[in-house]
Amino acid sequence: MIMMFTLLTLSLSTTVVSNQPHILYMVVDDLGWTDVGFHGSNFPTPVLDKLVTESVEMSKYYVQPSCSPTRSSLMTGRYPFNMGMQHLTTIIPGSTAHIPLDVKTIAEVMKEQGYETHMVGKWHLGYASWKYTPIGRGFDTFTGYLGGMIDYYNRTMNAGDIVGYDFWHNTAADYTHDGSYTLTDYMTDSEAALRKTVAAGKPSFLYFAHQNIHIPIDVPPTTSPKCESVSPDRRKTLCDMMSVLDSAIGETLQLYKDLGIWNNTLMIITTDNGGMTYYQDAFPGSASSNWPLRAGKTTLFEGGVKGVCLLTGGDNVFPSNIRNLKYFGMAHAADLMPTILTAAGMSDIVPSLEFDGVSHWESITKNLTSPRSEVPVNIVYSGLNYTSIINNDMKLIVGKVQGAYDGYWTVSPYKEIPAPFDPHNTTRLFNLSADPNEYHNIAESHPEIVEFLKQRIESYVKGKRYSEPSDNGFHPAAAPRLHNGTWAPFLP
Repeated sequence: MIMMFTLLTLSLSTTVVSNQPHILYMVVDDLGWTDVGFHGSNFPTPVLDKLVTESVEMSKYYVQPSCSPTRSSLMTGRYPFNMGMQHLTTIIPGSTAHIPLDVKTIAEVMKEQGYETHMVGKWHLGYASWKYTPIGRGFDTFTGYLGGMIDYYNRTMNAGDIVGYDFWHNTAADYTHDGSYTLTDYMTDSEAALRKTVAAGKPSFLYFAHQNIHIPIDVPPTTSPKCESVSPDRRKTLCDMMSVLDSAIGETLQLYKDLGIWNNTLMIITTDNGGMTYYQDAFPGSASSNWPLRAGKTTLFEGGVKGVCLLTGGDNVFPSNIRNLKYFGMAHAADLMPTILTAAGMSDIVPSLEFDGVSHWESITKNLTSPRSEVPVNIVYSGLNYTSIINNDMKLIVGKVQGAYDGYWTVSPYKEIPAPFDPHNTTRLFNLSADPNEYHNIAESHPEIVEFLKQRIESYVKGKRYSEPSDNGFHPAAAPRLHNGTWAPFLP
């Protein structure tokens, strides 16, 4: 059912910092729809399974099919295609692509509102100049990596034959923990930053962009007995990676409680895209399941773009009598930033930020319908390829490129079930209400709906903000050999 609750009245003036809620904004990398116990996974996730009973679950929430595009929306409240950030391959090492400097990030906004802003984990939103990195885009502190992935232990990333180190503390390459598991450092540094902020009596904004459970499939320092029976081996290791992540989320929650700030904290957990399946042994294959949804990361099918998202918090921000409920309003990753600001008492500044996203806070708290009936899932190549839109129940996918692969991956036993044969695969129309798992392409029998949705796509392409993906090629000045072996900024 669609839930409702009444928001407790808070005085949130920036001059009364004790009443400003702390905000914990958490992204889980490549979390599949069925990588959590509460969606039927065989991965042990007791912390998340308990947390969902204390949360609002966004049950019709959409993300982009891959990392950087979604993260650009999470960070700005804008659609990726309105910033040139809708890259098919995400931002590659050595790219000059970045969030435009004239679009404010949530960290910059929070800093203006009197928050101390901290980030740990994965950035992947541009690093060619220090101006594009976390420290340049509003964060007071940063521990993590600038690109899309690193080894969990040696902190390097390969781009073909080019290898570079990518682990930073603010603007300095950090070699002090090389060889240890990265999650340990994220936990240590986030705790130190949070304790310092709380001691200063300031409100905190912590963006915790977890590395887990993205590839590489590296065995974590501790493994779970409950993963022993999971197969194949790659999926067993992914299970252990998810188990370690689940425990870390529990430790972060406990830290907020130990510091006495949980009751005044708003928490958001989201994935950046669907889980990457074991569609091949080679890069970028993983071992997630999005069952019963179709396909996964990099595809425009539901398994690639329907995301896990929870909103929760302490009793001063999130009343206990309306927990353990589902919100069925259609939502997009771009909606989280305006929703956060509204929930935190900053709705007065939302109009000036000119978001593409919309706040769902009033709909959530007052049991109203969603403020949106349409999600432009992905728009690129002027809407002619790798493009998708959902309007009410109808979803259109346009173009030959649907993603890297297709099919369904079950949970236990973990196996692939081929997708239905479809000779009309350049135009696909699904009724998500009648066919949520996209078995039946009805484009041929409903040409009028296809035409209407193509016109809706065209309206976005003709919008004043639309831009094709920004340059995402390798810049020769980015070579790690020129930067002491690191993937470091290379432009002024």
